[in-house]
Formats: sequence, structure tokens, C-alpha cells
Amino acid sequence: MHTQTIFELSQEAERLLQLSLHNLQALKKIPTATFDETNATGKAENANVLPLHFSARGVEAQQATLHNELRKITRLEMVLAIVGTMKAGKSTTINAIVGTEVLPNRNRPMTALPTLIRHTPGQKEPVLHFSHVGPIDALAQQLQTRLFNYNREKLAQKIEIDKDMAALLDRIAQGDAFDKHYLGAEPIFHCLKSLNDLVRLSKALDVDFPFSAYAAIEHIPVIEVEFVHLAGLNNQLGQLTLLDTPGPNEAGQPHLQKMLSEQLARASAVLAVMDYTQLKSISDEEVRRAISSVGRSVPLYALVNKFDQKDRNSDDEEQVKVLISGTLMKGNINPAQIFPVSSMWGYLANRARHELQHQGRLPDPQEQRWVQDFAEAALGRRWRHTDLDDIEHIRHAADLLWEDSLFEKPIRTLLHAAHANASLYALRSASHKLLNYTQSAREYLDFRYQGLTVAYEKLEQNISRLEEDMALLRSSQEGVSDEIEHEVEEALAAAEIYIHGQQFEITEAIDAWFHDGQLMTMVRESQADLRFDEHFAPGQLVLENEGQAQVALSKIRSVCETILVAAQERISRELAQRFDELENTLARSLNDAMRPIETRIKEELTHAGFRARISFPAFQASALNFNARSLFTNVIAPQDLPAGQAPRGGSVRETVSRWLNNPSWGWDDYVATRTRYVIDLTALNKKLIDHVAHFCEQILKALNAQVDVSVTAGMATFFAEFSLSLAGLQESLRDSLAIRQQNESSVLALRQQLQHSIRTANWIHEDARLLRDDIQTLFAADQP
Repeated sequence: MHTQTIFELSQEAERLLQLSLHNLQALKKIPTATFDETNATGKAENANVLPLHFSARGVEAQQATLHNELRKITRLEMVLAIVGTMKAGKSTTINAIVGTEVLPNRNRPMTALPTLIRHTPGQKEPVLHFSHVGPIDALAQQLQTRLFNYNREKLAQKIEIDKDMAALLDRIAQGDAFDKHYLGAEPIFHCLKSLNDLVRLSKALDVDFPFSAYAAIEHIPVIEVEFVHLAGLNNQLGQLTLLDTPGPNEAGQPHLQKMLSEQLARASAVLAVMDYTQLKSISDEEVRRAISSVGRSVPLYALVNKFDQKDRNSDDEEQVKVLISGTLMKGNINPAQIFPVSSMWGYLANRARHELQHQGRLPDPQEQRWVQDFAEAALGRRWRHTDLDDIEHIRHAADLLWEDSLFEKPIRTLLHAAHANASLYALRSASHKLLNYTQSAREYLDFRYQGLTVAYEKLEQNISRLEEDMALLRSSQEGVSDEIEHEVEEALAAAEIYIHGQQFEITEAIDAWFHDGQLMTMVRESQADLRFDEHFAPGQLVLENEGQAQVALSKIRSVCETILVAAQERISRELAQRFDELENTLARSLNDAMRPIETRIKEELTHAGFRARISFPAFQASALNFNARSLFTNVIAPQDLPAGQAPRGGSVRETVSRWLNNPSWGWDDYVATRTRYVIDLTALNKKLIDHVAHFCEQILKALNAQVDVSVTAGMATFFAEFSLSLAGLQESLRDSLAIRQQNESSVLALRQQLQHSIRTANWIHEDARLLRDDIQTLFAADQP
């Protein structure tokens, strides 16, 4: 590693960050009008729109980002942010990366606050440090007051009170403070679970949880532990840290979307954990949208978890990579940085191998439940406790499970590389943040400076015209909304016609097999020795051997699944293409509606001596989520029917019965019965057709609901951001007008201050560009 070079580059990055922070502090002293973006938008649904760069809130956000980069540079720390939805297996993935269980695996949200997991060589047992615990203790005191006379049964109607929540309530009542340090997995689990329960409890009691107190990365909890996969490797210059982030809308907290975006923007790289079984769901789309917004400034990676649930009809590894990179992520991620894996298998296999290496055997499965999970995954459901005594066999089974998890590739490609190049990742992150800051600072300062040089009347004129433009924006929004609603209605109507046509084709294909005798012929031809009972009702297949009945049923199921899977793939491709086209159409409609306003504003401001920069936000429509396979699982089942009594007459039995004058004497109690296995083809055909109809109906409902939600949310965000840009321009002009009304000496002083800030921003930008180029050269030199 180029130790001396990295040290010099880190010194340069630190200097530029300090200079940028000083420049930002100076900008705060420049007279500006008070401008609150959230109030300017005036709508609750726009609360997640990020602030303008140089509003009061925007300056604070930029300062926090630069301070965070400065903290990382002093430690040469590479922060890999991990993001995913609740059920994607984010905690299991982090445990698999670390190699031991540092986060609890629960089927509920567990990341109330962002949490750092730092690779610390030699720290075998995890330890959690929570130094900034004061806001949590203050919250507990508020909750104690609120709970003093609060009925426990009434509270139970709002939230689930399990044993952990009950213990937390008792702890709050007793006034016990949170500890600042927790050693070992169980105490750490309890601390994180308590934080999550505090979020739920605060919401139920209408008390604000102090999320803002943990916006700075140095204030969030930190877990220190040696990553098993990095143990024994040479200590590198720099430090690798994972950042566990709350998922968007996790635990019913919508504001977490903004927190997530801010945390990702401060990371050195981002790893998305996606659910293989839910790649096109709305929840996964929120994650994709969040990481796409930061994809230009930090490297992106993706682990596609639960790949062990792939079946023969599912997309393979290469198809998944193409789907995510080209379609779902719109080209914002390289296919080589997407890894289908099974995080659970990876975690279990690696933990078992670690225990075998250090303890010589696995722990008692009754004491540590993960051993049971491992045994079932590696040995099968029929494993026995005695199987765990064969250490060599267990070691081999763990190696095979690790291989099947496909985790080896991302560990070597991502984790080892991140560890080896942590200092370079930290430096690259700082250079990108510096370039982002200086670019926006130069544009803002230049705009403000121009405002001091144009004629007073021009300023007043442009402010008035901007007010007209904002009114025009509102009327254009109404007009384009009608146009977009019409486009959506037409697309959904065409989709409905298409789905009904596909339903008809599927029904015809299934009926052809059932009604034309093709199924019976296929079953007969596949097994020449089948024994049928021909004396049965039409539309029913009756066999005398259970094994043969199961084989016949398997053949029928195979034919039906072939028809249905082919139809699903056909529908999926067609609808994906249709709604990609719809998304492009809606984006064009929005841009076409706004372009006259944008052109007019830019022309007016340019004539007045200003250079306005307005960019359109991205409009994203929802991805589709439907899966036909699950609707047809276990849809066909055999029915058992008794064969009936044996025929009477012409036997010794009948002769004896006549002698005793009792034709039925004793015989029905002893007659042997034979079982005939019945497959009711008519009923099965109807059930399949009903399922097809239900499936098509559900597709249409899902399309209507998801497109409606996505279009509504997308348009609201689009117009909110555009309106915010116009409002920001207007406020800057008003600031300039207010300054021009002062005496000439004040105007001259401000002009000089702005000139100095512009020169400083230009110097920082040029040096940051050179810093970035030097870092890229080092990255290229370290590639094999």
C-alpha cells in the first residue's frame, strides 16, 4: 500500500474539508431572507423533499456532511452503508458478513437508529458503545410521566406488549437509565430491541422520538468486533465499518426515508440487500430509489438474498443481474457488482466453521438455537443430535453449505477489497463530497453576486415575473395532471384488454388438454402398464395403484404448469414493456409541460444578467409485482374412493347362505375392499380456470393500485422540487433587492465578501478535482 502517498492525500483532503467548512460558516453570515422550504411547499406529502443547498436547513445539512467526511478522514474509515427492507434479510446479511451474530434476526423491524459495526482486530466478543445516550434517557423520563396514570390495557390495544416490552415499561417506571456499554451478543440484542420498542412506545403515546439527536454519525451506537472473514489478514492503513440503516418507512416511521437518504449520502459505498422473491415489490422499489439517488457519488453494490428459494422456473444468476442492473436500477449499478446469495446459509455455515475451528465441536443445540437451524440446512430435516458428533462430517457439511450460499464471491470481491482499500474509499468519498459542495456553492454565490450588479428595476421586474411563473406552474400542474390521468387510464384500459385476452388463451389451452382427451392419451402413453378402471363417471381418471396415480397426477400437473408458467412469462414481459413506455411517456409529459416555464425563466434571468440553473427531478413509475406460480401450488390432489362390494352369485358363499336362509349372513363384515384412486379431471379443470380468472383479476387490481400510488407520489415530489427551485431563485432575488436598498458601502462590502467566497470555492473545486484524480490513479494501480 502506498502509505506515504495516502498520508499526504489525507492531509490534503483534511485541509480542503476544513477550508470548505470555514467557507460555509462565512456564507451563513451573508444577509439572506428567512426561507423554510417545508413551509414553502405547503403540503405534508412534500416533507421528504431535500432542502435547498443554501437555505438555513440546507447549510446545516452540508455542514453535517462535511463534518462527517472530516471525521472519516481522520480515521481513514471506509463506511459501507447497508440498506434493505425489513424482510429482505438485512440483519442476517450483516451477520454473514461479520461472521458471527451481532444483530438479532427477528421478523420485525429492528433498526430503530442507524448502527455502526466496526471491524476491530482481536475483539472476539462484540461490544456496543452508546456514548450519546442522553436523549434516550430524556425520552424515558417523558414516557415515565406519560405512563404514570396511563391504563396498561388501553396501551395494549395500540401496541403488542410482549415480555421485552413489559420489561421496558417496568424499567421506565423505575427510572433506570440506559447503559453506555454492552458486552456480548445477548446484552447487545437487548439494547437494540429496547431502542426499537422505545420507537413503538413513543408513537403509541404520541411522544416524539429524538431521531434528530442521532443525525450525526458520531452519535449513533457502535458495535466493535473482529470480522471473522478478515481475521488474520494483514492490518491495512484504514478502517472498515458497516452502517446498518433503517429501511424506508420501517416501524411505521415515514420520516425515516429522509434519514435514510441523508445517511446514504454520507457513506463511502452502499450495499443494497434485495429480496430475490420480492424484486419488483413496492417496498424494494423504495430502496432502489433511495440508493439510485446517491449512485453518482458513491459506489453501489447489491446482494440478492434468498437465492436458495430459486426453482427450475425462476431467473438464474445472470438473468437476475441483467434484471436489476438494466431494468430495476436503470443502469445505475454494474452487473459485476450484483451478487445473488443465501445470507442465512452463509451465516450458518460460517458460524459453524468458526465454532469447529476454535472449539472443536458445535455448541449444544438446545442452548444455541442457531445450531438447529444449521443442522436442518446442512444435514436435512431428519437430522439427529448424534449426527453432530461426527466432526469431520459436520465440517464437510458446513463447507458445502458455505459453497451453496454463494457468499464466497462477495466476501472476496467486496469485503476483502473494502478492507484492503478502506483508506482509498474514505479519500474518494471525501473528494466526491467536496466536488458536490463546491459545484453548488459556486452556482449559488455567482447568482447572488450577479444580483448586486444588475439594475434595481431589473430585480423588481424579475421578482414579479417569477411570481407569475409560479402561478403558471400551478396552472400547468393542473393541466398536466389531467393529461397524465388520461395517459394512465388508457394504459390501464389497454392492459385490461390484454389481460382478458391472455386469460381467454390460457383457458382455451387448458380446456384443450382436458376436453379433447389429450391428458388421458398422454398419461396412457407415458405408462403402458397403467391399470385403469374403465367403469367410472366421465371426466374422471381412476387408477388401482396409488403410486401410478401419483405419477399420472405429476404428468397432469407438469402439463398445466408448463401452460401457466409460459403465460406468466409472456404477461410479465408484455406488461413490463408497456409500463416502461408509460413511465417514459409520463416523464416526457411532465418535462414538456415545465419546459416553457424553464425556458422563460432562464431567458428572463439571462437578459437581466443572471445565470439560473434549473434541473428536472426524475419521475419514476412503480415496478410491477405478480407471481403466478404460488397460485398453483398444491392445486391438484388425489381423492380416495372405496371400490365397493364384491359381486354376489355362483360361489360357495352363496350356497352356504341359502342353506342358512340368510343370504347376507356375516359376509359384509369380512369382505375385502380395494381402494381405487380417483382424479376428478372435470373438477380439476374448473379449479384451474377459476385460479386463472382470480390471478388475472389480481394482476389488474395490483396494476391499478400500484400505478395510482406511484404516479400520485411521483408527481407530488416532481412539482414540489420544481416549485422549491423557483422559490429559491425568488428568495435569492429578494435578498439581492433588500441589499440594494441599503447604502452603497454595505453593498460594496457584501460584493467583496461574495467575490472572496467565489474565489475560495473555485480553489477548493480545482484542488478537489486533482485529489479525486490522484485517488483514482491509486485505485487503478491496486487492481490486479
